[in-house]
Amino acid sequence: MLINPLFLWLVHELIFGCVTCMEHGHLGPERDGFNVRFNIFKDVPRTEVEAIAEGFTKISDCETNNFRGKQYSKNDDVTVIPLYDVNGHIAGLQTGIPYKLSNGYPSNQQTPPFILDGIFYKLTAYFVDPSIICRRGRSTHQFQRDGTGNDLFIQTGPNPEVDLMEIDAREGRTDWHKGLCFPGMGFHYFKDISLNMDCDTFFPVATLYYNGRLQGFAWSFGAILNSTYVSYEYPEPEFFNELMEEVPVCLKTLRRSTLHVYFTSRPEEMTCRLTSGATLAHHAVIVNISTVLLLLVRHIF
Repeated sequence: MLINPLFLWLVHELIFGCVTCMEHGHLGPERDGFNVRFNIFKDVPRTEVEAIAEGFTKISDCETNNFRGKQYSKNDDVTVIPLYDVNGHIAGLQTGIPYKLSNGYPSNQQTPPFILDGIFYKLTAYFVDPSIICRRGRSTHQFQRDGTGNDLFIQTGPNPEVDLMEIDAREGRTDWHKGLCFPGMGFHYFKDISLNMDCDTFFPVATLYYNGRLQGFAWSFGAILNSTYVSYEYPEPEFFNELMEEVPVCLKTLRRSTLHVYFTSRPEEMTCRLTSGATLAHHAVIVNISTVLLLLVRHIF
């Protein structure tokens, strides 16, 4: 009996959907949101059209010497600079801090990843391969399928297509130092930390994982900064005891400005307790498999 190729494709898509649900715990794109600031979870526009409607202004073309993506800011605030591809879909996030802060931050060891751009030091994260951002971008279908991108690259030098640190989406693949789980943040992972480290070498990005998957990241700056777009988080030094098993000595007296960035629309569900995610995923799998079986029966009989 010949089987219609279209039918085989449909079965494949449904089964693949089962696997996706098992991995992510919900239907739809894994990265279905884009928001910033712990306990406020302020939505950031994921399309250029939305950004313009919300009062953002374009401050750069898509391709510049040191960066990729059309940069947008609101009221000239450089704390949150979403980056959009040539098709207007979210492609990354940039933040800026003033050049020549009074305490000398960032140090020479931190430049890069900080890149000087005019009167600001910029720190840049890409959610897709930077090489496609200004050439072809993502299609509407890809944006609807993948949401807020499916990668995370931290720019570590002046060439945005070469000087990149790729962050693995799977928690089990990262070699960063695992921290503790904090509700609404997940597990923090820190790069190259040790008890007696020099905080002039502290990497200004921490990654956030939950249920084994990358859920976002956090900017972490060794200075007190201000923003009109969204208030920074100002953790007291003792708060690092909630995030790290062993806190570097230099962090115990250092005031910082931090900002958490989330790829999920439900960061409050990162409770650090056993959740119903597995149950929901199991239910979704059953529904998909039942659909496959029903189609098989109808096709055969």
